[in-house]
Amino acid sequence: MRTERLFLRPYEEKDRPHLIELFTDAEVMKHVGGGVMTEDKAGQWWRKLFEKFYPQGLNIWAVFALEDGRYVGHAGIYRRPTREQDWEFVYFLRRAEWGKGYATEIARKIVDFGFEDLGLEEIFATVDDDHYGSIKVIEKAGLSFSHHEFDDEGRFSVYSIKAPKKSER
Repeated sequence: MRTERLFLRPYEEKDRPHLIELFTDAEVMKHVGGGVMTEDKAGQWWRKLFEKFYPQGLNIWAVFALEDGRYVGHAGIYRRPTREQDWEFVYFLRRAEWGKGYATEIARKIVDFGFEDLGLEEIFATVDDDHYGSIKVIEKAGLSFSHHEFDDEGRFSVYSIKAPKKSER
């Protein structure tokens, strides 16, 4: 998949160091799932990507800049672990890529992919209440606040967007 400045593709073996670096960066992972991972834990996730996630058909991508092919970050869209009827998208970027508008570009592309390629009727994103940058990105991608949920780390917000009517697509 391509956006104006990025391309997204499934991970390949040569991308392992990029993903490990991303998943072990405390600042990047501050608002992601279980938080920062050790190198060993990130390596286990990498193995699961190829042994479990891709065989299950999960849409998980490495993100690269079109201009020079540098690794920008990670993205995906898949069923929510706690609400399998709901599909959510995720993205996170290397710190060096923050503030360049890439997250919005990725989020919009994934929303389009979810509606056009997966035929979804609604797409979700979850975000920590205090992660204002990500909230802005999610809203720029067209999602609106839906409700709050709670997990082991506390309260977080759920945003959603419904598919445009077939005549609007």
